[in-house]
Amino acid sequence: MGIGFKSVFGRFQEARIAGSGWTFRYEVRNVVGREYGDVQPDLLGAVIPIWDDTITPPTDGFTTRFELRGLVHPQHDLQSDLTEFLPESDRTPLAILADAGLERLSVDGRVWELDVADQGDGNREAIALSGGENLLWQLFPVSYRPSKEAIARFLEHRRIQPSEEDKDRVYAEAGRSRRVLGILPLDDHGVPAPPQRGRVYATLPTDVDLAFGLHINADWLLNISRTGLKEIDDSPWQRDIVRRIADVVASFLVWVAATQSEPAAVRAAFKALAPPSQDADRLEALFAEASWLRRLHDRLEDAAVVPTWGTSSGPLTFVTPAEAVHPPAALANALEGDQDLAPAILLGGPVLARRVIGRDGRGLLEKAGLLKKLTPGDLERTWAGGLEEWWESLEGDESDRRDTLFRLWGAVAELSPPPAPRWMSHTPVGSAGVGPSDAWTSVRLPCIRTATGEWRHVADVAFFKEAPPSEQEPGGVTVRDFIQNHLPDAAGCVSFSWISALGTKSRREADSGPLSKALKWLEREATSIDLSHAVVEAMDALAALSEPDWTVLLALGHWAMHRSRPDLLTRVLVDSDTGWRAVPIGDALVADPYVERGDIRRHLLPRLPAITAAYGEGDPASKSAQEWRSLFERAGAQGALSVNAIRTRRSQWESEGAAAFLGLHPGRANKNGYTLSGTCQRL
Repeated sequence: MGIGFKSVFGRFQEARIAGSGWTFRYEVRNVVGREYGDVQPDLLGAVIPIWDDTITPPTDGFTTRFELRGLVHPQHDLQSDLTEFLPESDRTPLAILADAGLERLSVDGRVWELDVADQGDGNREAIALSGGENLLWQLFPVSYRPSKEAIARFLEHRRIQPSEEDKDRVYAEAGRSRRVLGILPLDDHGVPAPPQRGRVYATLPTDVDLAFGLHINADWLLNISRTGLKEIDDSPWQRDIVRRIADVVASFLVWVAATQSEPAAVRAAFKALAPPSQDADRLEALFAEASWLRRLHDRLEDAAVVPTWGTSSGPLTFVTPAEAVHPPAALANALEGDQDLAPAILLGGPVLARRVIGRDGRGLLEKAGLLKKLTPGDLERTWAGGLEEWWESLEGDESDRRDTLFRLWGAVAELSPPPAPRWMSHTPVGSAGVGPSDAWTSVRLPCIRTATGEWRHVADVAFFKEAPPSEQEPGGVTVRDFIQNHLPDAAGCVSFSWISALGTKSRREADSGPLSKALKWLEREATSIDLSHAVVEAMDALAALSEPDWTVLLALGHWAMHRSRPDLLTRVLVDSDTGWRAVPIGDALVADPYVERGDIRRHLLPRLPAITAAYGEGDPASKSAQEWRSLFERAGAQGALSVNAIRTRRSQWESEGAAAFLGLHPGRANKNGYTLSGTCQRL
């Protein structure tokens, strides 16, 4: 009987034992002091057995029977001991006892039936049944043999100094194989239900908890109160146990991958993981050491335990850490769980299920060197040939695939955010070189599909700020041909219909939405095509020819009228003695037939050539003369009237002079001269 058994005499005075044909008892009687009446236990009785044939033998089917009698403190109810042993909030000792082989347990009149099922992979499932309470646990046992240094510390802790004849037996017992037991609670459907923090057990619970959501039972060296761990930092015995917890975690992840497939169940299981902190308590700090993390890495390096969104059937696929593609958050959030985006094809491999594994799960695996993030260079190499394979793999018609691509653009836009304002563009103290956003900003990802089906980097494409001329518009075909050489190659242009659709869809969501981000990204990074600029360039090129064919200006005028774009009329056709010629719009006169009595304008401004009537006469849209006059005048042509109101009182002017100035007939004069009121129309 060891010290652990002797602790019962802190609560009871007598222990009666029957088993293997032996019947004896220990008695620790109280001794009352003669002078002061002090009551103290005679602990010698705890080590001297008393043979007793009257002790009841074990019940059939059992090997040993213990009976405890005589409360040391009768005023203290035994119920408090039983509650501490198995409180309603923690039934974990039932799983530990079931794993140890106990089949039936009665606690304060409540009977528990215990059982364990071996699953063939080294793991076990424990069950405890009592009335309406049915409990399940998944067990992860890890066997090991303590090191010589650990055994030495164990013997020192237990104060074991065997005699010469007992050394072989005692040392063999001290060095026997031990077990670390990981315990994971399950719900009624067998789905993992890990606690927020696990607890350390030495059959009975201690006050020590864990960052992991797994309970750990082992042969810990405990302090004298049996509530905490002794010498956790520098004890080889304790460290032997801590090392094997890495094996427990590895076994747990292998079990999850083998038995769970639904994302919700896998997500629940991974809540048991957490990255250890070097700054935490002494036990957790050991998990943060490089040696512990390296052991976990070695156990999982070749194990298919990482949940990903793969290409095979089923919602999740488990792969080895090296096979998992760990994209940056912007891409991961866009791809998370959306098989319509074909993430495995897009990124060249099964994509880490970030929301399933959870932030803490990712943190632990990253600390152990089991997850490596996708770098800008990795993605650039994967997309080097464009995204045509991915594009063709998408379901739906081109409109559906286009919208899917828009969402991808929004994610890429997040990878390369706009530059910070100048007042923010400084290097923080202590920063080290280029940050992640800078690396992603400089990478060249050919994810823009042009009108001809080519894939280019966003800086290598252009897009129309407005729709280019079309066949359905008056003069559209001629104007398109006229400016064609002054537009980017179609292979480098995004279809305007796409830009229009992106703009329409982005207006339906907030500025933080993926489509809004995609549109702003294109506007910031790609080249915008201004049709007015292209028209100016084409016009300058035409004017530089020795014999330009200015008839294209008629089609340009009809197209500008259709779009109500006076800014496109930089030159117009005017009448001359030799036929039509082109002049800058500011040197042309709007006269008849666009203005009534336009002949007066021609007479008053003889040096300005009048805009030819061919614009209105050949107009396929049959716009009115007034509409043409308005277009020309807004474009900057001459001849528009301005009305100035004048009111003056002059006493010394002659009536003829005032009338001539104002263009009015003189009125009647009084003694002061003329008071005249009217309007003056000036060209």
